[in-house]
Formats: sequence, C-alpha cells, structure tokens
Amino acid sequence: MKKSLFVLPVLLLLFVVSCQKDEETLDSFIATQEEVIDDDGSKSVFANGAVQWETGDQIKVFGSAGSGVYQARVRSTGRVTYSRVSGNAGSAPYRAIYPASAANSDGTIKLPAVQATADGSLTDFPQYAEGSSTNFSFKYLCGILRMRLEKSDVSISSIEVTGDIELTGDHIIHYNSGAPTLEYSGNGSNTVTMTCSVAQDITNQKDFYIYLPVHVYGAGMQIKIYNSDGGVCTKTISAGNSISIQRGKIVTIALRNNSLEFVNPLPQGALSGLFTINESGDQVYFSQGNLQYGLHTGTWRFAEHQYDYVGNDTYGNVYENGEKCSNTYIFTSASFGLRSWIDLFGWGTGNNPTRYDDGWVNPYDDYSEWGNNAISNGGNQPNCWRTLTWLEWDYLTNWRTNAWFKHGIGTVNGVHGLILLPDSWTLPSGCTFNRGGSSWTHNEYTLAQWQAMEAAGALFLPASGSRDYDQDVISGYPNAAFSGVDQTGYYWTSTGQWAGNSVVYVFSESSLTGITCTRAYGMAVRLVKDVE
Repeated sequence: MKKSLFVLPVLLLLFVVSCQKDEETLDSFIATQEEVIDDDGSKSVFANGAVQWETGDQIKVFGSAGSGVYQARVRSTGRVTYSRVSGNAGSAPYRAIYPASAANSDGTIKLPAVQATADGSLTDFPQYAEGSSTNFSFKYLCGILRMRLEKSDVSISSIEVTGDIELTGDHIIHYNSGAPTLEYSGNGSNTVTMTCSVAQDITNQKDFYIYLPVHVYGAGMQIKIYNSDGGVCTKTISAGNSISIQRGKIVTIALRNNSLEFVNPLPQGALSGLFTINESGDQVYFSQGNLQYGLHTGTWRFAEHQYDYVGNDTYGNVYENGEKCSNTYIFTSASFGLRSWIDLFGWGTGNNPTRYDDGWVNPYDDYSEWGNNAISNGGNQPNCWRTLTWLEWDYLTNWRTNAWFKHGIGTVNGVHGLILLPDSWTLPSGCTFNRGGSSWTHNEYTLAQWQAMEAAGALFLPASGSRDYDQDVISGYPNAAFSGVDQTGYYWTSTGQWAGNSVVYVFSESSLTGITCTRAYGMAVRLVKDVE
C-alpha cells in the first residue's frame, strides 16, 4: 500500500464491485475508508484524506463459508476492483481485515513487530469492517505517531518505540457502534520497530510514521532512533507528560537537531557505565551480571540482574522452574536436574567449568579464558568478553580519576555487595551514595532505587562467597564447604602467580584488596568487554 503524503481532497471510495455470482460466493465488493485526522484537525495529510489502497493490496474477508482473500486488481479515480484470489467468504454477515497478512484464521489480527517502509511513510495501516451487505465501510484500528526529525546530518535506518502496553501480537477486534477497538490476547511485546529499506537522509526535515494501539502513553515511553552508522539516539517521555494515541488520528513529535545525539548502541549483555582500567585511558563495559554455567545444558549465560547469585543450599536467589540452584551440586548435576546452575568456578576453567586442578603447573599454560565461550545473553558469539587482570581491577578501584569517591559497600534489593560508580556519574534523583563504609547498611537501595542507579551506570558485585577446596569436593561428594556467602565477594582475575595460585579481587564489610589463592577454589567471575 503506497501511503502518499500529498495534500488532496477528502473522502476516498475504494473497492468496487462486481456482483455476486450466487449466494454462496463472494467475488467482489465495494468499500469506503474513513478519513485520517491530523493533529491540527485537518483531513488532508494523506492522499484524499485517507491512507490510500493501491493495486495488489489484499484484504481477508470472513463470512458464512469461511474466509477468502481479495486483491485490488484495477484502479481508477476513487475506485478499486477487488477480486477473489483464494478461499471464499460465502454469504453475510461479513468481517473484513486489512491487510490480509495480518488476519489470523480465527478472525483476530496480529500487529507486526516490524513495520517496514521504503521511505519513512506509513505502511499497511490496519483497518476493519463488518456488516450484512457487500458495501463495506472500513475503519482504522490504531492511531499514528508522526516523528518529525529536523536538520540532522544523518541517515535514519530504523526507529524503535517501546510503550507501557503490548504494541504487537494478537488482538481481538470488538466492534462498538461502528468504532472498532482492540483487546490484546497474547504473543506480542511492548516494542515495535519501523524499518527503512533504504536509509532516509534528514539533512532537511523529514517525517516518519508508525502506527500504535489506542492508549495514553505516559512517562517511560521510549523512542530509539538508529542511524545508518549503527548509532542510536534515545528519547524518553519525561514525568508528567504523555502522548495520547487515538484511532485514525495523527500525533506529531518534533525532534530537532540539537536534541539528536547519536551514540553507539550497547553490546548485548552490557551495562551502560564506562570504567577506565589503565593509565592509557582504556575503558570497558561490565556484563549485566555474574557469569553462570548450566551443568544440565552446557550453556553459559550472564545473571539476569546484578544482584543475582547462586550461592549454596541456604543463600542465593537463582531459581530454575521453582527449584533453588546451588553450587553444592557442581559434580553431581545429573542427580539434581535443573538446580545445577553454578557461578563459582576454579581459576581459568573456561573450557571445563567443573575442573578443580590444584596441581603445581605453570599457571599461564593452565589458564582458559571464560570469555572465549559463546554467552547466550551476551551476543552468543565466542571471544567477545574477557576477565580483568589484577592490575586493571586495582587501577579501576584506586587510581582512576576520583577513584576514592566511586566505591562503597551496601545492600541492593536485600543482597550484600560492592558498588562501583562509572567514570562519568550523575546521582539519580531520590538516591544517595556514600563512599567506603564498614557496614552493609552504609548504602541501602530498594529495587526501584537500584534500577535508577543502574540506569545511571552503577556496577554492583554481590558478595557471593567461595566454594572451598577440600577432599570431599575432589572426591565428588555433593557436600562442598563454602566461605563468606552473603558476606564476602571473591572475584577471579586473569592474573596467575606462582604455580598453583592466582589473584582474587576480594571485598567484605571491612576490606577491599587482592589476595592469592589456590586455583581449586570456586570464585565468582564478572566479565568485561573492551570499548573499541
């Protein structure tokens, strides 16, 4: 469907008619469209005031015989001939959905996750009609958000909108006195994307259109604009504001040059904060959570939240299918099924996460980087992440600009741990931060407060403890001893020391330091990604 943007007169008649050959076959029909109303009240934003059908468009019609697909075959001024191409609607009553590709077999409609367009204009704006005759009066099912981009020297490849309701997926259509409404019924999400088949230059003003379900979208609605270089500009509706999307109407948002700041999008699985790790000024992103390994699946992943850790049978907050996971079962996963997610590893066990070798061998020859693995929610490609060295941890904690003021212990969503602030930091409204500390109550954050801190770039390392090295563990018995769970954080570095030992980054209520430890102990791993 070509969606012209020319200013022309108002009402459009489409779909003409051929008569039914008999009562059981619907071969063609006549239809009209309602007008699209611009946000200034005019009716002339699109050709003839409507979103114009054209030759080749298809509509699905439901009737007594089932359903049929009807296609625009011949177009003349104000008239379109629609002919049956497959199936058969039969006789009345009729229900018709445009476009046919969006119609489910049960007469519901699926709003797509991607609205493709060749030039940034509107495509396949969903419409609906029902009645007892072959004279259909189509009504729009959604409203239109027009994003006006002005004088920015970039080319736009796509725009992504995220709302506080589901914007895609299956919807039931209700018809109330000629005004259809949508009811979400499943298989969708709250994000929809408008993609351009060819990147659109906006050195001068250009409008981009996306259709959305009728709703008053409040604070938190987010618009991400992607340019052809891979950069992204994110805009969020601020508190106290809203966008009201109404059926068949257009709402305009103007985004001007001085408000379009494009940055490279975050790698999958990365937090937004940037941390300097050496005197050369190199920076890294931290992963969204500690590294985890599924003994039952052989899968690596990052914890869903920064405050997640597996722990033992008593402590920890990672569950699978309602069962608590535990590092206790590292050597007996077959017996304990889905409880076998672990997150405490012997040093350098990227190629074998259950290895417990404490042999006196060259530590550098014996090291396997965890980041060499494909991490399912971290891009799912090998060699994308790595482990910091001890010198990098030390520089980040003690030597970067204002380092002394950028770490403190605390409690996040009930979990004890260490908080590190990024290089560039602005304290979110409603939050506090106290450097250092000697008690887990030194900084305390509710879930909502921490989400604001994390959005500003803050890092949290849970005090997930360690799995001890003892003869019972090496013998394969499921009674591993633990130290410091919920009281001490032990994080491996990639730095080996003398044979059989490596350096661990350690924090507790009373200290923050590095120690050497035998590689057989199980410690936490937090990976980073270099900023290129």
